[in-house]
This record gives sequence, C-alpha cells and structure tokens, in this order.
Amino acid sequence: MPTEKFDAYGEVLPVAPRGKREAAGGRSAALSRFGQYLFWLLVVVIVSARIICYPAGPAFDSGSPSDPAQMVTR
Repeated sequence: MPTEKFDAYGEVLPVAPRGKREAAGGRSAALSRFGQYLFWLLVVVIVSARIICYPAGPAFDSGSPSDPAQMVTR
C-alpha cells in the first residue's frame, strides 16, 4: 500500500520509482559548468579591478594633533 509523500509546502510529491529517474542531459550539464566558470571569472575580474583601481588606504585622515583646525574643534 503506497503512502503519499509531501514536500515542505504541502504539495504531493510525484510517485516515481527510484530506478526510473533520468540523469541530467549532457547539454544541461555543460551549460551549468559554463555558467559556473563564467560566474567565478566575473568574480575574479571584479575583485582584481577593485584591488588595482582602488588601493587600500586609511578610512579617514585624522591630521596631526598640532594642526590649528584640530585644536579649534577640540
């Protein structure tokens, strides 16, 4: 006697024997692999451009303690 199985949202899952499932097609797998490579290439390009164009530096310039403008604001 088969029992119905439900997903997390309460929908009935289709009844399919485990042996009859199909593997992903070669074309689909190739497109997925290409998409992953393209994504990581884009990440590397963006991070590299960020490093080259915007060098790390202090978040703000505090100035020297003897600067007259600093003395006025204190």
